[in-house]
Amino acid sequence: MDDKLINFHIYRYHLLPIETANRQIDLFEDKKFTIDEIKQRKNEFFGKVLDSLVDSKNNNHPLKLEHNEDDHYLFKLAQKKTTTITQNFENLVIDDEPYVYVIFNNKSNVQKIAISDNSDAFSNPDVVKNILKKVFRKDLEKFGLNIELEALYDKVEFWSYVGKHQKEITYINFEFIKPNLANISSSLPKVFKNFADNTNSHESHITIKAPEKGTLENITKSNEDIKGLVDYTSEGAGSIKLKVKNIRKQLNTKENPVIFQVKELDIEGPAEQVIKLYKTIVE
Repeated sequence: MDDKLINFHIYRYHLLPIETANRQIDLFEDKKFTIDEIKQRKNEFFGKVLDSLVDSKNNNHPLKLEHNEDDHYLFKLAQKKTTTITQNFENLVIDDEPYVYVIFNNKSNVQKIAISDNSDAFSNPDVVKNILKKVFRKDLEKFGLNIELEALYDKVEFWSYVGKHQKEITYINFEFIKPNLANISSSLPKVFKNFADNTNSHESHITIKAPEKGTLENITKSNEDIKGLVDYTSEGAGSIKLKVKNIRKQLNTKENPVIFQVKELDIEGPAEQVIKLYKTIVE
């Protein structure tokens, strides 16, 4: 194995009750849960889902649990495919299962996933995210929970772009996930939080457009609502699209994700070394 570098894309996951009505819900044959109880035990329930993945029989995307300690999990997720090699002057089709690393921190105040980049297995980490989301949503339904996953992005780069085009911004779309983590949700303006709560919207969009031949104003850090939306979404709770006059391509924060780079030798090293490293990636 050579000393190549691996890029991990960092995501935040949000565990949200499917229903919000103040009533008891049948989750198991002999047990009812209130919405508050589901919220309080969401990470316990998600831990059960992660534990069950050890025995995953997914034919297309095999999973292997490498390590599990203190609410942290390190998996390998493979893509089953075939490849052609040449041997003795003949083309041979053989099975191939290139894989990516997937790391979870299931602590209730963190809830992060790191997905490694390996184009031989998947075109990009968002493909892996969507595969996992589909699996998780199915498994979490019996616990009365839904899951949303969003990448963290670099808000410094966002504000730098805004600063360069301060008087040319014509359109902004904020997509944000219903608050689920107290340590990041405080930055979301209360009016938007209440709106998502009152409507049970797990994904909401706020779009602002300038008048024709005009531009948007007060798109600065001193605007508390704008700053709050940027702070909140940048922590893995949404994304932003922004349009500037005379520039065809929109700015999309999904294209500027937070990346953690490690050596492959380190992630495949001794157990005590690996555990320390993968905990650092999703701290």
